[in-house]
Amino acid sequence: MNALPFILSILSVFAIEAGIRFLDLAPLMLIGFARCVEALVILLIFYMSKNGISAIGFEKYRIIRGIQKGLVWSAGFGALAGLGGLILFICGFDPFALIHVGLPKTRPQIILFFLVGGVIAPIAEEIFFRGIIYGYLRDFMFKKMDRWGVLPALFISTALFVMAHQVGSGIPLPQLAGGVVFCVAYEIEKSLFAPIIIHSLGNLALFTVSCF
Repeated sequence: MNALPFILSILSVFAIEAGIRFLDLAPLMLIGFARCVEALVILLIFYMSKNGISAIGFEKYRIIRGIQKGLVWSAGFGALAGLGGLILFICGFDPFALIHVGLPKTRPQIILFFLVGGVIAPIAEEIFFRGIIYGYLRDFMFKKMDRWGVLPALFISTALFVMAHQVGSGIPLPQLAGGVVFCVAYEIEKSLFAPIIIHSLGNLALFTVSCF
């Protein structure tokens, strides 16, 4: 990945995040709008760059396979999460306390929450954290450390992903596990559609469980 589109993407995201503070919109609307603009701007930057959007895992010929693999990964990840939750329950811990998400009170707000948090945000975040951050660090570290460059790229991008979602105290287990899985899925499948599907379905599952 070339440095110029990477730098322009980072600066654009920071500019958008700073600019939306001046908009008079409800918080969920604001987040949804910001993520849509950020995703579109990044895609436009890379579309106009030398290697195109394929540099961030958007190869056309990998779309269907990426979606299919994302569904397979989601099923496997869900099964492991369920097994882990069962083990915690047997050991006397409440697994739902670790993954509970605070939902809005009204039905329209809940629907918007599912749309923004379950669809829009995962797409934008995968483009930024896996496509941009992880992709650039992987390519940069790979030149320095050969195949071992994947590991620091995974750790750094996951740490940034966790910090971007950190609210309150405690270990952000879903974000930590998710960040690692998203990177690994992207690295193996070579398509950003795989982690997008995993991320989206994972969020929707967390929100659904939190409804009960």
